[in-house]
Amino acid sequence: MKDQLFNFHGAKFTIKVLSVETDYKYTVLDIYHPPNLGPALHTHPKGSETFYIIDGDYNFILDGKSAVGRTGDTVFVPKDTPHRFEVGPKGGHAIVISPPELEFYFFKVGELLMKGQVSYEEESSIGKKYGQVFLDDTKHWSN
Repeated sequence: MKDQLFNFHGAKFTIKVLSVETDYKYTVLDIYHPPNLGPALHTHPKGSETFYIIDGDYNFILDGKSAVGRTGDTVFVPKDTPHRFEVGPKGGHAIVISPPELEFYFFKVGELLMKGQVSYEEESSIGKKYGQVFLDDTKHWSN
């Protein structure tokens, strides 16, 4: 799983640091996002999330407020803060420091997607187990 490139809803993920390596404090992901991709509104009850944008534009909704992250920017999302993002029209590349165990959500859903469609309910259940709690299904990984 670590350093293995995998597809997640069209994004290319590489898990760089596993939660177990940080005493379950965080995980580090290297993600190439295609244009206009992003999750539904969600929270992370296990910790904060930080995006370092290597390339591209990301439009965030953080606790009901809009924020734009551009190449070189860092966007911090506090624990339990409702948020979502959508990648700009040229796609993007970001290093994401995520709450612990979130890598398992991405990896497990990515495996299921290789076999076919995954319902919002199934993905939401997996997400909840690993710290990605969806608040609605609006614009959920739509590309």
